[in-house]
Amino acid sequence: MVSKSPNKQRKTAANAPLHQQRKRLRARCLDPNYNNIRSITIRVGDEVEIRRGDFGHPNSQKGEKGKRHGEARGKAGHRATVASVNTQSGHVMIEGVTHSKADGKDEGIPIHASNVVVVKVDDSDPLRLKKLQTLNGGDDE
Repeated sequence: MVSKSPNKQRKTAANAPLHQQRKRLRARCLDPNYNNIRSITIRVGDEVEIRRGDFGHPNSQKGEKGKRHGEARGKAGHRATVASVNTQSGHVMIEGVTHSKADGKDEGIPIHASNVVVVKVDDSDPLRLKKLQTLNGGDDE
């Protein structure tokens, strides 16, 4: 039986095997091809839109305005493809979401998977597409 204790919940989540941690990297699916699927495991190549956090508001990019500067925020989020996925921390790196380091180089900002929605699923893996078609309610090929 799974414990109700928050401490034990966090411990089992942190000590879970990588294949189980990867399954927890899920986000809401808004791809029009998959209407019946609520959430999907995020992979590299998927197109996502940031809905929450500093990059969920367009005026906060490039250091002009936004939450960090105490000014008004925009209405729509940053939209790009997933560059990398970190299953240990539950974060994804998204192309174009960077900040500059002290030496002038750009470094990616990790975004938590719960703050993004999948707008377009990457179609390079035929096994994944076949599985998504069956989950969506049958083969429409």
